[in-house]
Amino acid sequence: MIHLAVGRFNIDIIVKLDSIPPIDSSHMTDVLEIMPGGAATNYAVAVTKLGHSAKLLAKVGKSEVVRSLMEKVVELGVGLEYVEELNEKPSATLIFLRSDGTLSMVRRLGASILLTREDVKRRFGLFDVIHFASVSPNVVVRDPYAKLVSYDPGPQAKNIDSIDVDILYINEKEYEMIEGKNIKARFIVIKMGKKGAKIITETEECSVEPIQVEKVVDTTGAGDTFDAAFNVTYSEEKDIIKSLQVASVASGLKVTKIGGISSPTLEEVREYLRKKKPNVICK
Repeated sequence: MIHLAVGRFNIDIIVKLDSIPPIDSSHMTDVLEIMPGGAATNYAVAVTKLGHSAKLLAKVGKSEVVRSLMEKVVELGVGLEYVEELNEKPSATLIFLRSDGTLSMVRRLGASILLTREDVKRRFGLFDVIHFASVSPNVVVRDPYAKLVSYDPGPQAKNIDSIDVDILYINEKEYEMIEGKNIKARFIVIKMGKKGAKIITETEECSVEPIQVEKVVDTTGAGDTFDAAFNVTYSEEKDIIKSLQVASVASGLKVTKIGGISSPTLEEVREYLRKKKPNVICK
């Protein structure tokens, strides 16, 4: 299976900091990293680690930092031939990571906002799965040749008036935002963090428990990893329960490592599942 991840390639600057230091003071930290990021990038890396192929469709600002980070993503197996360099500021995110793994973000959208629906249409018929990640709903378009089309709007959920996809990934707050909107989706997947996740279909509603980890280090990219794991599994097996279990494990393992691209490998997920499968309840 070949996936196209539509969205951003970010410069992620991650700093561990529980509070902003007062004026004229300094603060020491053991985490200050510059890594590749962006929801679509995180998704594409997770897909490749889980055994499928992935390419990224994005627009980036010309920058030596961006180029060096792109090399890291290529080394992880993601195809970047659909990433276009522009004479614009690079997209960047400053991530304040707290000791308990929770975080706050400051974003500069940069070149990433120049992506259009026409950019996607030019790639119709080339991919089995197309996933739109944190892009405007105006960019989302259904490829009639794709086996699976999914959308995780992230902060863009508030801008949705109507959407037509196979899977819509949202969190609890975003679910409230889309109430009463024209949503055409076979599945709506609601990610609930420490409470697990649930999927709503035309005929049933299933909930999966989260896995227990020793320490939550960084939740950046956990949702993107969930999306990738569910899409990979469902596109292969058309099994909702197994897809929820794999997604729960993959996203749970992700939060034990720093950085949005630090998702688990297929073998790491399988090893966990051999020991324990997350409980799924359908009604």
